[in-house]
Amino acid sequence: MFRRPHVKPPPPMSRDIFSMGACVRVDASTTSKGGIGFVSAVHPDERKVDIDYIEKNSIGITNSSPLIDEIRLHPHVYAPSDDTGTTRSGRHRGAAVVSGRRRRGAATAVVTPPPPPRAVVGSRKRKRPKNIFDTLAASTSWVSSEGPHPVLQTLKEGKENKEQGWMRRDVKKALQLSSTPVGQLKSPERRLLSRIHTTTTTLTPSKTQGFNSLSNHAYAWGTSTRTIQRIDARTLADPTLSAARKVSTVVGTSIFTCEARRKKVFTDMDYYKRWRRLHHPEPLSEATLREEFLQLSVQEKVPYGHGAEALRIRVATASDDIQDVLLKTNGAVTWRELSSQLAGDGVLIAAPNTIRSYVMALPDSQYETTRMQPLLNAQHRMRRFKWARMFHILWHGGKMVADKVQFVTLQSDEKWFFCLVRRRHVKMVPHFGCFPVNHKVHHKKHIDKFMVFAMSAFVPTDNNWMRGGEAFKVIIQRIGRMVEAKANSYGRVYGENGKYTMPRTEANLRRKKGNMYFKNMEIRGSDEGDAKNPTFALKRFWEEEVLPALDTKAQELTHLYPGKKIVFLNHWDNAPPHVEGEFIGWLKDQFSTRGWHNTPQPAQSPLLNVFDTAIFAAMSKHVMAKQGLLNKSMYLKKEKLWEILQAVWKEYDRAKIANLHVHHHQMVNAVIAWKGGDGFATASRALHCGVRKVVVPVYRDEESTEACGVEVIESMNEVGGLDSLRYPTPDVMAEYKRDGQLLPVHEYNPQKLLPNDIYELLVQEGSVNHPDYEYFTGGIDDEFDQIWEADEEQRRQVAQFEAWYWELD
Repeated sequence: MFRRPHVKPPPPMSRDIFSMGACVRVDASTTSKGGIGFVSAVHPDERKVDIDYIEKNSIGITNSSPLIDEIRLHPHVYAPSDDTGTTRSGRHRGAAVVSGRRRRGAATAVVTPPPPPRAVVGSRKRKRPKNIFDTLAASTSWVSSEGPHPVLQTLKEGKENKEQGWMRRDVKKALQLSSTPVGQLKSPERRLLSRIHTTTTTLTPSKTQGFNSLSNHAYAWGTSTRTIQRIDARTLADPTLSAARKVSTVVGTSIFTCEARRKKVFTDMDYYKRWRRLHHPEPLSEATLREEFLQLSVQEKVPYGHGAEALRIRVATASDDIQDVLLKTNGAVTWRELSSQLAGDGVLIAAPNTIRSYVMALPDSQYETTRMQPLLNAQHRMRRFKWARMFHILWHGGKMVADKVQFVTLQSDEKWFFCLVRRRHVKMVPHFGCFPVNHKVHHKKHIDKFMVFAMSAFVPTDNNWMRGGEAFKVIIQRIGRMVEAKANSYGRVYGENGKYTMPRTEANLRRKKGNMYFKNMEIRGSDEGDAKNPTFALKRFWEEEVLPALDTKAQELTHLYPGKKIVFLNHWDNAPPHVEGEFIGWLKDQFSTRGWHNTPQPAQSPLLNVFDTAIFAAMSKHVMAKQGLLNKSMYLKKEKLWEILQAVWKEYDRAKIANLHVHHHQMVNAVIAWKGGDGFATASRALHCGVRKVVVPVYRDEESTEACGVEVIESMNEVGGLDSLRYPTPDVMAEYKRDGQLLPVHEYNPQKLLPNDIYELLVQEGSVNHPDYEYFTGGIDDEFDQIWEADEEQRRQVAQFEAWYWELD
């Protein structure tokens, strides 16, 4: 081991000067007027170059100067007015030449002001306001006879045609405000927001009809409706008042955007320090480097001045390099690595924190976490979109038959539960003598576990999900079977040397011959395996446990909802055991005899199942809590874990299950809004749709102590939804409407969008007096019309043939 001796490196040679084809500026001397030219030869030992000047003499011969000293040379960005063609080195004209590479933008580019707008003579068309400030000014002279209110119309068009937060971006650009994090508004923004809010809230209801001003206004600012409502106009009436801190004059500037800051930072001494640190691994103090630089002669300082000048040019266009690295890595790169990529094999251009401050201050920049999402191809998205439309059409028809039929949706799924899980954020409080306990296992595969099947039921009030409803817990069961032990089994006992033995003692006995124990089994559709390798058949499970539980629940609901026919709609995923041919055929027959229906969720859609979305995750947290309280967070036996899981299922609040079903309606709306995609799942607080703000728990009667469901506390429009909910209820019949009315001749045919058995139920049980009944029966009329038209065409062809045949005689 040894330390590198303190050897001072040779002065740097700027690649922007000492490279073939580099564009440089030459200072005048007693024998030459200097000028701008290209390097034609490099003499590194003498630190001199030969220059071919751009200007030519009177007879067309290129001027040149050999052996120009370094002190007269400066790097230059060649950007002529005519940017066509190329330079002598093959680079395109108009491109900044930095470090021997083509740059995409010149640091000293001349910005030509735009020409003044041309006046349109003779045009009588009224000019529309250009921005929100013009709109507010125009609203002061608005009368209702001119049409909708300008502010309301602007907010509505913005929500329909622009991205969320459009107004905030326009205001920042117009007022030249620095960027701020989402949710923080500067005083000019708050005053404008208050003025718009005051303008819209002072209008009479007749003038705001057809406009959702609060939701549109919140969308324009990219914030919540609650933020809009909290703005106090009294504290913002005086434009001189400001709740914000004093803004520094250098806020929003950096070495990447401000030439003055670049000149201040990248000095000759600064470059000397960077160069010395690059070639000296041991730390050097600022005082030492400063003293070394001040001792240099004027001639010795020249290379460092050239380096600083080249570095300023490089930093002026470094945003392009930053963009390249970010796009290449999709943002998955550390700030330190990004700084290293910018520096290359040269001096450090900018510190990681400097780059971080610049990049994260750009509009809409934020940190994200990558997610593992289901694979969705075009076919999946199409099926998800069709399924979501069918969902709304089905329940739209369900409201039509709510007096006679009560639809009940069943949701179910399977999940693994482990006897031991790793905990994070465990409290360690030495003052109380509290310390976490680490668990030792031979391998994680040796941790006992079992899979459970759980099913819930939701009864929407009057078949309307957005009025709330009642929830029930149908069944929870382990995937497996109790089997008899064929021999005694003993546990492992490990010694200090890492080896284990299996003592055949009573204390070490794990399973006794002849006793029953639970055995995990592979889940199948109808195959029960053999005696050696039995499997868990869903067909047998449904026949012995699920269907009897549903029959009992149907009888219970018949008493709770007298006079209504109870119709179950089974909703689960498309796992291979769920769609196995023999099992699904048998299940549909069983449902058909009871008047129930199977409506599985689309493929690759875990967010459309309340168990995948929240119930199983919440149960896991409750199990871990009970594991800590009952067993000191130690390893649980399988039977003990099953007891805890059953207790958690029994204690789980039915109102929360009902709440999740209302949330399920929001997820269906999101699928429609994203045309079958799942882009909504990656947004900030993607699964928080504001459902808890609009529901309250309800009880079966006054004596009940447990909530049985939820009720929506605010009425919802047929199409539009509550402002506090993220995704409004879509109008799935919009494409069949003109001016708000359904098209004639039954162009809207629900028969093509619903399963036949459900469509027949809606037609049979629907009332002819219901306004939507004729649209649900239009499909049948169309079918009869098509059959009649086909028969008529056949008779016409027969008659035509007979006439032609007899004419032959």
